[in-house]
Amino acid sequence: MYLSLNKFLQPNFPHKSVLSLSNAIVGASVLSMPYCFQQCGIILATVLMVVCGILTSYSCKILIASAQATHSTTYEYLSLRVLGRTMKVIVELSSIGLLCGSIVAYQMIVGDLGSVIISQIFDITNSPVIRACVMIVLTCTISFPLSLSERFDHLTPISIQSIIFYLLFCIYTFAQIWLSPGMATFDVDKLAYWRWTGLFVSLPIVSLSFSCQTMLFVVYTELSDSTSHAINDIIDLSVTLVGFIYFIVGIFGYSVFSSLNEYIPGNIMQIYPKDLIQQIFLWGFVFNCTTGIPFMVNPTRRSLFTLWNDRVQSNLCKYLYETIFLTFQQQQSLFGECHLIPRQLFVILTAVIVFTSTFIAICIPNLEFALALTGATSGQLICYILPAIITLYALPHGIDIFKTKLLMVLGIVSLVMCAIMTFEKEILENTPMLLSTIKTSSLSSTSELTNTSTVHSSQ
Repeated sequence: MYLSLNKFLQPNFPHKSVLSLSNAIVGASVLSMPYCFQQCGIILATVLMVVCGILTSYSCKILIASAQATHSTTYEYLSLRVLGRTMKVIVELSSIGLLCGSIVAYQMIVGDLGSVIISQIFDITNSPVIRACVMIVLTCTISFPLSLSERFDHLTPISIQSIIFYLLFCIYTFAQIWLSPGMATFDVDKLAYWRWTGLFVSLPIVSLSFSCQTMLFVVYTELSDSTSHAINDIIDLSVTLVGFIYFIVGIFGYSVFSSLNEYIPGNIMQIYPKDLIQQIFLWGFVFNCTTGIPFMVNPTRRSLFTLWNDRVQSNLCKYLYETIFLTFQQQQSLFGECHLIPRQLFVILTAVIVFTSTFIAICIPNLEFALALTGATSGQLICYILPAIITLYALPHGIDIFKTKLLMVLGIVSLVMCAIMTFEKEILENTPMLLSTIKTSSLSSTSELTNTSTVHSSQ
């Protein structure tokens, strides 16, 4: 890590790539870190965060090594060249599930926090209708237009301000030690330090929070030949920077607000003290999540296109595609592949991704469930299991076989356990509400029958 930092300080280092990859990693999950610390305890949550960061870094490095060995520029075509079309389809579907789940989480934060801002500005009662309207308006005016950008480096200014914002949020969370009124009754002995019961509840959220495998290839293919060798340092620096942000927000968010709230929600901003600074950060998160969506739309669009492109059988479509390929050879990637999407299809795929995710986000009210479900299924597949399988076939003698197999086994165990625990927790939490609703409806029906019987008797 020290060597990576020294290289970062060199003038010819691709600093923009570190910012782009860091911004691709950090996002909605930062608001759930205090929730994870409460579920696992401070020590176990910290260990979990470090382990997930190391596994993510290793996973990304072996993916890049496999891509270099097979001359591939995307996750999908890497899997195609190594294990054939079946694996390519699995990678594409897993990538689409992971990225769409992340976009949904971003949209949920935009709706949750944006509706709070609107209700406070106009002094009206917050409601699901306001939440939905905020999502739709911001999607149409900001997220969708920005998602039509074809390259990550065009969004570099957004990456810079986004990383600065998250660092300021770290400082703001740390400052709650002195700003929060609950610190007057703060008791260190009441903090949890190790809770095994929360491990598989928090693991999918934490592992998802570091996921960048699908966006890794987008960043890598934009590197020049002279800087492509720096990708491992870019990965280490990005994961470390994001891990630092998560740790500060998680430990201080949990420590400060545990004395005020018995239960910390998946969106920590919901319980921050309502003042001017909180309003500024509400606006900041709405803006960052809205402008962060294009970073996930880009690889999602590529996955959908490669999935669609393999099924194009028309000779005319093939001819047009080859013509475009020859006309725009300068847009080829480092390894010689071209993934240029025709403009009309480019716009259609972007619209499908953005607006479908917005609709799903409107229907889901629970942020931590959306993050946990995505991380427990697609997250484990695309981040740990599939990279290990692909690398074992692509580089059978050029990697550490034991580490790669361990990565695969940990991913499989995590997928099974996390999926079971996520659904179990959601069912247990919703069952009392469902029973209460059924009981209320039953009592209401009984009362109506009684009143009806009384009326008939009197007649």
